Amino acid sequence: MTQTVNPVDSGLEPMMAEPAPRRRLVGRLSLGHLVMVLAGLLAFLLVLAVLRDNSATSFVAKAARDVPAGTTIGADDVELVEITGDALAGAVLTSDQINQIIIDGQVTNRALAAGTLLQPSDFGAAGVVTDIRSMSIPVSPARAVAGSLKPGDLVDVIASDQDGSWYVAASVEVLAVAAEASGFSSGDYTVTVAVDPALGLRLACAMQNYSIDIARSTGAAAISDAPAPEACQ
Repeated sequence: MTQTVNPVDSGLEPMMAEPAPRRRLVGRLSLGHLVMVLAGLLAFLLVLAVLRDNSATSFVAKAARDVPAGTTIGADDVELVEITGDALAGAVLTSDQINQIIIDGQVTNRALAAGTLLQPSDFGAAGVVTDIRSMSIPVSPARAVAGSLKPGDLVDVIASDQDGSWYVAASVEVLAVAAEASGFSSGDYTVTVAVDPALGLRLACAMQNYSIDIARSTGAAAISDAPAPEACQ
């Protein structure tokens, strides 16, 4: 007769397979995976920052028309334009700043072309005495950067005769440009520049006795060592 033994009764416990140890999630991630995750997160943050910057808008001031130097600025001379981002922040005048300039009765320090974004340096208090004058140079467009000069450009003025050439002035600011001014031959125009008293006299002498060329300046120092003729010093 066969006897069935109950494991519980016999004091024996059934054999059970031990579960396989689980690998930790961190252990499964290699260094390469971590680098990829961090790079993706950084890219996301950068894109978010760019989108946030570009979504910010502000109103800045521009010249509504051509405004000569020395003009008391008024509301009719200014328009507001909306810009996106903060690339120009601090470099151009905001609506509040230009309103204060108008209230203060400030004047333009230089000629402003229509559409020019206005900067703090473009204005100053009325009645302030300076040594800066404006002086016009009659010149053919062919001898003045093909007539492409505009207010705000920096130019070098060069005088020449059969004996050579010399710099009358370097990096002077263009205040205004007028094509075919009366009193000059057809096709000529005038370039008005900012001068101090000494430069004004030297420029007048050069225009009276020499041929004049105007070059757009990069701001570098004049490269010629030729001194001004004694008569124009």
